Amino acid sequence: MNQLYATLSEASSNNFSPGWRQTLDEIGGFDLLGERLEERIRGVFERNQITPASALNEIAEMFKSLEKFKGAIDKVVSGFNTLNVGAEELEPGECELGVLVPREAVENKLNLFGEELQQLSFIFNTFSELASGKRENYQIKTISSTDLSIFLATVAPVAACIAYAAEKIVEVYKNLLEIKKIKVELKALGLKKKDMSGITSYANSFMKEGITKITVEVVNEFYGGNDESRKNELKNAVKIALNRMANRIDKGYNIEVRAKPLPEPQEGKEAKVTSKEEQTRKHLTLIKEASPKLQFLREGGERILQLPEEAEKKSE
Repeated sequence: MNQLYATLSEASSNNFSPGWRQTLDEIGGFDLLGERLEERIRGVFERNQITPASALNEIAEMFKSLEKFKGAIDKVVSGFNTLNVGAEELEPGECELGVLVPREAVENKLNLFGEELQQLSFIFNTFSELASGKRENYQIKTISSTDLSIFLATVAPVAACIAYAAEKIVEVYKNLLEIKKIKVELKALGLKKKDMSGITSYANSFMKEGITKITVEVVNEFYGGNDESRKNELKNAVKIALNRMANRIDKGYNIEVRAKPLPEPQEGKEAKVTSKEEQTRKHLTLIKEASPKLQFLREGGERILQLPEEAEKKSE
């Protein structure tokens, strides 16, 4: 059993993006792969009152479901091969940015979705300006309609900057999930919105403090210029972008970043690795490290964050 548990804990499905996880759940495979299947098997054997016979029956049912699911997937893959439908593979050094927008967040309306794309454009262009010095003209690669998912082509410095920022936001936001759960329970007990205003204020203050620290970290990590005035301008823009990102994660959005590593340099090769290539490898490594930490699906319950999405007006 230890070998089975080890294999399931290392399954590639554990690192699926949030969008892929949601699709996997919709087609009935979420409980049949990786860590989730490991949890179910452990649960069977850890129940105090269970007998070997009943354990065998439960495992046999899991196996039957897995065989049925695998058979269906094999037929789909075979059909794709027959129709010459291939997988979307990234080229070495190529990066992809994905955003999953819950339909309820835009009320399933085209005009609201269009407005939201403008907001996402601001967020991503802010990080593009920080990491590359210019606004990137993001090319659309794929649009999915199961949930409103959009995938964009981007370059390594920008992808790394977005992955780094999103990872930090998710890390802070996870600390608020218990507060969110308590708020749901209090609402079920009959407390009104005004009675829970203190909880909401605390959550926003906690996130605001976290974003202040993240802003400094992100700008220091990715700004390569020497203009302090421009650096301060970017800090203000990054802070607003992070506020907007946090608000959207609270609504159930998911951000994912993928990248294909560069091949390892050949041993004994005379040509030296350029500084640009070294920087690219650094960014690709950062994306690889950050991506698993973005595997986050929002818990249920109402929004808890209401961070400002515009720059603060300075008084004369």
